Amino acid sequence: MLLTDLLRDDLIFLDLHPGDMEECLETMAVLMRERGAIGDKVDTVTRLMERERTMSTGMGGGVAVPHAKSPLVKRMTVAMGQVPDGVDFKAIDGKPVHIVFLLLGPPDSTREHVDLLARIAYLVKSPGVIEALRGAASPAQVMTAIRGAAAR
Repeated sequence: MLLTDLLRDDLIFLDLHPGDMEECLETMAVLMRERGAIGDKVDTVTRLMERERTMSTGMGGGVAVPHAKSPLVKRMTVAMGQVPDGVDFKAIDGKPVHIVFLLLGPPDSTREHVDLLARIAYLVKSPGVIEALRGAASPAQVMTAIRGAAAR
């Protein structure tokens, strides 16, 4: 399963301006709910924040990958947010996060979940990808950057 198989254009949120990490997750959850990707915003944010309290998903380099499982989610769902001003995710390098990949899956999706986390980690370590994602002005440009890195 490729990241581009799960990341729909309407779940790529450009130009987010949250005040903090929780607002970032709430904003993304609201947008995901509006687009029919999730059914319950409150459950989503609660589970994501529980995960963040356990350990930050800010992986450094300006990227965070908040992720959670919920019985209310029927299949793996991925969204991406672009945060031009950055947001504090308590990342391991202490720097603000500009790209957020949000993953949600059902309780029995451990294998898919881990696979997607690994694919995203590989993706963001590819030269030029973070810059391309930060500079993308459309969902099509985001998908082009992801596909380009996957082809390497």
